[in-house]
Amino acid sequence: MRLDGDGEVVMASQSIFRVLYLSTRAIRTVVKDAARASEITTILAKYGFTALLSNRNLRPWKSKDEQLKEGEGEDLAERLVSMIEELGPTFVKFGQVLSTRPDLIPPHICAKLATLQDHVAPVPTEEIRQQLVDAFGAPPEDLFAQFDERPIASASIAQVHGALTVDGDKVVLKVQRPNLRRTIESDLSLLRFLSERAVDIFPEAELLDLPGMIAEFESSLIRELDFTEEARSIRRFDENFAAKDHIHLPKVYDDLSCETVITMERIEGTKLTELDDDEDKSKVAELYLDAAYQMLFQDGFFHGDLHPGNVFLEDNGRLGLIDFGMVGHLSRSMREKVVDVIFSVLREDLEGVARIWYSLGTPIRTVNYAQFESDVIGILEKYAVGRPLDEIDIGGFMRDLAEGAVRHGIRLPSDFTMMFKAMVTTEGLARQVGEGVNPLEAARPYIESVIKERYSKDRLKARAFSELIQLTDLMGQLPSRLDRLLSHAEQGDAQLHVRHHDLQPMAAKLIRAKNRQAVALMTSAAAVTAALSAQLPGMPSLWGLSVLSWLSLLFVGAGSMWIGVGLLRGK
Repeated sequence: MRLDGDGEVVMASQSIFRVLYLSTRAIRTVVKDAARASEITTILAKYGFTALLSNRNLRPWKSKDEQLKEGEGEDLAERLVSMIEELGPTFVKFGQVLSTRPDLIPPHICAKLATLQDHVAPVPTEEIRQQLVDAFGAPPEDLFAQFDERPIASASIAQVHGALTVDGDKVVLKVQRPNLRRTIESDLSLLRFLSERAVDIFPEAELLDLPGMIAEFESSLIRELDFTEEARSIRRFDENFAAKDHIHLPKVYDDLSCETVITMERIEGTKLTELDDDEDKSKVAELYLDAAYQMLFQDGFFHGDLHPGNVFLEDNGRLGLIDFGMVGHLSRSMREKVVDVIFSVLREDLEGVARIWYSLGTPIRTVNYAQFESDVIGILEKYAVGRPLDEIDIGGFMRDLAEGAVRHGIRLPSDFTMMFKAMVTTEGLARQVGEGVNPLEAARPYIESVIKERYSKDRLKARAFSELIQLTDLMGQLPSRLDRLLSHAEQGDAQLHVRHHDLQPMAAKLIRAKNRQAVALMTSAAAVTAALSAQLPGMPSLWGLSVLSWLSLLFVGAGSMWIGVGLLRGK
């Protein structure tokens, strides 16, 4: 689903909010806090969206500005962003998620949503003090040698205060806003309610799997509300970067942390965008890229929001990272697929990129592969073909590839959305900080490492063993499956419909194909055996390879030649 232009956005919003307006009783049933539903309606009216609540208010002879005259003088996208910010943390977070989906909303609306600020009016100090009393049974003056009542920052989820421990350590407290969970649960129930009905309004929305998107968003937001999860993430990042002294993760004070409060070492330094020395800026940009690519390609556990406000250059030259509420995960197979895409781009194998990208997703409808491949090639020609390595925008072309996949009816795993956002943010900041920085060159060691590890002897051995187990399991299941098939046949439930049209030539071709397939499987097995038995203790060797390895290689050669001759003869 894609909505082009303000007029279409108005009509889309009209349909969605009409459901909200005409289903008040249903909303009061599904929304856990009816007062919250009323508050949301009031905020909609405040920003000039009351005309969108009822079709009666929209008259075709009136202009769009007249229809939305309550917000006259402001751009629709600007009012939308202001409204979302006032609606609160749930909608701000969801708006930020939607800002990464230009396949769903018009680009100019998407750009505005990307500016959503997670800054709100600070919570009164008395309420923060009460939160600490509820969490630890004591006021801040009993817990710390010094507590700064004036907040450092105030976001939609939490408020940050500086403090000094009784041992004299500088720390920051991230304190969750009071009664936040109840508000978020009410908002999430409303989002679920609307997503379940969105397909009735826009049938094409089924491709986007809005209920699934809401479910993933809900799971992520609930995790973000539990600060013990953030503490675990910090420890995991600290372990992953243990060998790199130039990356600094804050220490977590467990005795002063819980589900609603987390106390961390205070990271102080200069924002990367405020550096002055050109030489330092280039070095820092390289360090920053190296850290980001280690998370993405080596660890598979990455910071989801490494924007300039979350990375600092400390006086001792280390990079300090903060704010670990949003993290992403990439499995080894997902990382390998991403590396395959980048490697194919470097070789300008554009058809290969299309093939790999297609295999990443799940087709929701019949896909015109030729058109899909053509679009992929067009995107790569825009971003990569004929460009120097330092000008190739990895995150940009992957983001556009993801949007193209959705347009063609291919749903990508949700983890990739955060990865693309992380890559775009990382490359953008690195290029902003260090002039002439080459993101692909920084990624090269990790790409080579992934490829080398994939084809290592231990990995091939583990893969062969795994496939052997699967084959053994399949052979073990065959008798029971055959027994069930025969049972169905005896009961008259099994039916086989055959239409005979000169089957003899077809049968001969099928037999040749099966023979070729069997030889191919044995040849593949021999190739694996040759690799695993290259050096076997106690076995005679010739030119550095064991006798068993040579015999396996001879079989590989003979099998490949037999298959090749058969293909050339067309048999």
